[in-house]
Amino acid sequence: MRHGGGGPQSGGRGALSANTNGGCCTESKQLRATAPSFFHGDIPDAALRYIYKNRRYRYRECGKTFSEDRSFIDAYQRMPRSVIEKIVHAHGELVSAAHFVRRHDISATTVMRHFARAKPQQESDLLDTVISMDEFCGNVGAKYQVVINDLHNRRCCNVIDDRCAASIYNRLLAYPESERENVMVVSIDLSPFFHKLAEECFPNAEIAADKFHAVRLANNALDSIRKEVQAGLPSRDKKWFRNARHILLGREPKLSLNERCKLAKILSFSEALRTAHALKEEYYRIFDSADRKMFKERLHDFQRHVQMANLAPFIRVLKTTEQWKEEIWNGIRTGYNNGFTEGCNNTIKVLKRVCAADAEITILMVIDYDAHISAFEQVSMSGYLPAELKVAAYRFLAELMHEIPRSVHAHTRVEEGDPAEVTVAVAAEEESHLIVMGSRGFGTFERIAFGSVSTHVTRHAHCPVLLAK
Repeated sequence: MRHGGGGPQSGGRGALSANTNGGCCTESKQLRATAPSFFHGDIPDAALRYIYKNRRYRYRECGKTFSEDRSFIDAYQRMPRSVIEKIVHAHGELVSAAHFVRRHDISATTVMRHFARAKPQQESDLLDTVISMDEFCGNVGAKYQVVINDLHNRRCCNVIDDRCAASIYNRLLAYPESERENVMVVSIDLSPFFHKLAEECFPNAEIAADKFHAVRLANNALDSIRKEVQAGLPSRDKKWFRNARHILLGREPKLSLNERCKLAKILSFSEALRTAHALKEEYYRIFDSADRKMFKERLHDFQRHVQMANLAPFIRVLKTTEQWKEEIWNGIRTGYNNGFTEGCNNTIKVLKRVCAADAEITILMVIDYDAHISAFEQVSMSGYLPAELKVAAYRFLAELMHEIPRSVHAHTRVEEGDPAEVTVAVAAEEESHLIVMGSRGFGTFERIAFGSVSTHVTRHAHCPVLLAK
């Protein structure tokens, strides 16, 4: 199928054409047709290809040459602008580069080149009164980049392509002084480098330490003690520490009855572990302080209890907390943190990894024989017996695989046990970068597979969780 370009009249060699390019002459003739451009149509999975040949013309009077108008394709390109825009836009979806290669019949290098040439979104001209700064690994140029976000409107203000001090200072100081003075709060992690940046570039801003980075200090301290205790236990007792990490790190009031019973058993193995867990809970309560007086009192009590316990990991937590206590209080008082920024960084990481050609999907179905007895009775009425559920699960997944495009690398797994714990364990075992699951069940069989576990998985998974309703 051949298309004209919508410019000068194009016919056989020597055809006349109106002057549409602002030249000095009124007549022209066709010189030649350049190499054709091939591109697929917009009909999904259709074997349809358009062929377009670009024509060039010469004015009879002055000899000047020009090409016909072709607004749908840029110069030196063999793909129309609309297709390139779709390729660039599709990078925001959870599809691999191999999908673009097969869909558009182009190489992975071409896909990456179009994405690299895409016009970036216009950066914000103004800094908001509340911003956050954080680094992330973008693998573009320098290994680490720095993102500046507007926490009021939840949008990106700027991305600095290199974490080195000179690049960051140059970019921040490029903002007018009046705008930098208008910034009232800067949320950062516990980084002395970012603290110094905020002090020097935003003179009127309060520095708020990110709550989640601060809480992680106590989590890491408790986890290090747990590993020491677990390593010294005999094999018969280590079974109690299976999936113990997420129970120890969870806030005790939010644990279920079964989790609290298991927590009591775990803490009974070591006095140091019991003390460390109590210190972790006390540290969490510091961030629930309603006013500065309560904050100081709770911090003082925590300091006294850490000194009495004399646990090295928590002594380090106390030292860091005392160094950042003003910034931590600012974060508690203002309520600002880097949650939005960390979410953006995780999304970037997931999209990068999924876009890689070797990205793979694991479709997991979990059967819990103990917790769904009534559900099994309903399934049996439909013709299934509990002993046949695993076979039925494999059949269900086999049918589901037929719905997945061939360009997507996927495999299935059927496991037995608690759906929440198994999902978290399998994600860790396969080093998954994203968990996608439903927020509620859709039927008896699907309820057996997923259950009401989304909240548990979201709390304890090591990677981001995407809930689909």
